[in-house]
Amino acid sequence: MRSNSPLALCLLAVLVTLASPLFAQGAAPPAGPTLADPAAYVARQFGPKFKLDPKVPPMFGDLDGDGKEDLVLVGSSSTPLLSAQEFGFKVEDPYHAYYGTGDPRITSQFTLHFDGSERCFLIAFGWRLPSPPKHRGVSKFVLINTPFESASIVNLRRKKKNIHAIETIDRTTLHSLVFWNGRRWRWSAQGMDGDSNFFSSTAN
Repeated sequence: MRSNSPLALCLLAVLVTLASPLFAQGAAPPAGPTLADPAAYVARQFGPKFKLDPKVPPMFGDLDGDGKEDLVLVGSSSTPLLSAQEFGFKVEDPYHAYYGTGDPRITSQFTLHFDGSERCFLIAFGWRLPSPPKHRGVSKFVLINTPFESASIVNLRRKKKNIHAIETIDRTTLHSLVFWNGRRWRWSAQGMDGDSNFFSSTAN
């Protein structure tokens, strides 16, 4: 007996039409996280001891050259080391390390910012990923004591590799770079020890 009557075929077509959006919805990849509320992100990822600086917009780039988007925020904290273990980040001071004293247990007591804000860079590698890549056991860093009035992401050519870096301009108009060298964060000023060779065009 033939079962493919016009009525049966019509019903089948209706069912397929109704079910198609459901199958398409199930196959769609999950959306990545958004940064609709940067202040809430800072509190969640770095703890309540950090306050977001609303005057500096979030910055995005590939700071470690792995092809994944990294996030840079500017915040402030008078006690950046206290919540490092609880929230799984590492505190570094590349500015003072450049001059030979980079232990944040010591340099976190220094005051470089004349407005008293104690500003720092809050960096999250692969922040959109469920399991962000880790460097030296962590995926998040807090960089303290970098003097700057403005900051942006720029392209950096280093050791035949293109990465992004944070370019800063301080109150004396000195341009400098904060970048990941594969092991730790480094600070370099334009014109010092040939460091001007690091500078490249502004990232899009």
